[in-house]
Amino acid sequence: MGLTMPILAEGSLNLLAVNPGLLIWTTITFITVLVVLYFTAWKTIIKAIDERNDRIEADIEKGKEVREKAEALLREYEQKLNAAKEEAHHILDESRKDAISQRDKILEDARIEAEKISKRVEAEIEQAKVKALDELEHTAVDMAAKVIEAVFKNAVTADNHRAIAERELKNIKN
Repeated sequence: MGLTMPILAEGSLNLLAVNPGLLIWTTITFITVLVVLYFTAWKTIIKAIDERNDRIEADIEKGKEVREKAEALLREYEQKLNAAKEEAHHILDESRKDAISQRDKILEDARIEAEKISKRVEAEIEQAKVKALDELEHTAVDMAAKVIEAVFKNAVTADNHRAIAERELKNIKN
């Protein structure tokens, strides 16, 4: 108590003042604590610090491995995605080509069928025309024969001739 009193008596605590006794005891205490720690807890503390350091290094390595794996998976998925896109484009192109081919085939088949129908209709029209002409010819021949027969049966006079012609014209219209 005698040592601290004069320092306090002066009115202020001088922290920069060197007290040789305090310095020696502080040094001895510090060295004693270091020796005790070295023999008792130092190995445990160093071991715990080393284990923590090893765990951190292992976690860092594991993180690097996981990152590398994730990057590899990302590259693989990107490659698969690109391959799928290319395949989809290829399929679309093939589908377009097939659709155009089918359209052209259908149009060609329709054109051929239209030509066949047109030829068949023309042939039917020609047959109907020939048949109509034949019927007209037969009808004309029959009418001419009737007219001649009627003319030879009756004496031909202008009135008879007119009546026969009108009667036959009515038959033709019917």
